[in-house]
Amino acid sequence: IKVKIGLRDAADEPFMGVGLAWLLRGVEKGGSLSLAARDMGMSYSKAHKLVKLLEAALGGPVLATARGGSSRGGSALTPGGRKFLGRFEKLDAAVKAQAEKLFEKEFPGGRIK
Repeated sequence: IKVKIGLRDAADEPFMGVGLAWLLRGVEKGGSLSLAARDMGMSYSKAHKLVKLLEAALGGPVLATARGGSSRGGSALTPGGRKFLGRFEKLDAAVKAQAEKLFEKEFPGGRIK
């Protein structure tokens, strides 16, 4: 079973999913939104747009950025961004674990028939 969760705002617009979680973890690891986007095969402009949509939905910054190119610039998760990402990942893991239990209950041993 494969379960993907996503969060939507009050207008039913998506603002968070596993792809954006991966992008934010990439920023945390590499210190750069540009590098994280490139590692995922995503354009910087798309990555930037996704982060801005998330920040608008949350009402605050998720990334702190420093301008200045490869030697002085970069991005890092804000404390609020780090907390939100951790909570999202915890929710994602819990939903997947529960879905696996329900699937096993309805289809023991993975037998569909």
